[in-house]
Amino acid sequence: MTVTSKYNDQYKIFHDNYPTIPVTIGVSVIGDRNLSLNQNFIINKGKLSGVDIGNYVLDGINVVGRIKSITNYNAEVVTVISNDYGDEVVINNQSFIVTGTNNNYLSFLRQKNTIEEINFKKNQKVIIKNDFVDLVLGRIDFINKQPVVIAPKNLNLDNLRVLIDD
Repeated sequence: MTVTSKYNDQYKIFHDNYPTIPVTIGVSVIGDRNLSLNQNFIINKGKLSGVDIGNYVLDGINVVGRIKSITNYNAEVVTVISNDYGDEVVINNQSFIVTGTNNNYLSFLRQKNTIEEINFKKNQKVIIKNDFVDLVLGRIDFINKQPVVIAPKNLNLDNLRVLIDD
């Protein structure tokens, strides 16, 4: 084996198997369209920046919301706690449908495609599966013995990014 072939092998290991990193763009809030009422806000990027309806908006760690409507230069974001928000989530490799409630939690509408009994545990992580990265929506808690997904208490609107590659 020559030095060149060792180098080629190492190059392949480091470059051919490198994980795909999702593309995100930084955005700023330019208006909160009644954030206290309907939990939506406006960001300063739109179609011309690559943003599209359905893209996830992240605060660095957690899902804050999704793009609901769009123009060339800005977009409206519906937050995860809004009753306009709904999504498919995964808990212990099982799919569920959740919806916002205009409170600090999301409720379960149903389990997707099954009739099995499910036993949730407090603080189980609730994940949104994505092509390149799993997104954290929140954690399980119980209100009046009913399972709910607790969203982050304070939305961090100062460090938002839109996930483009989804």
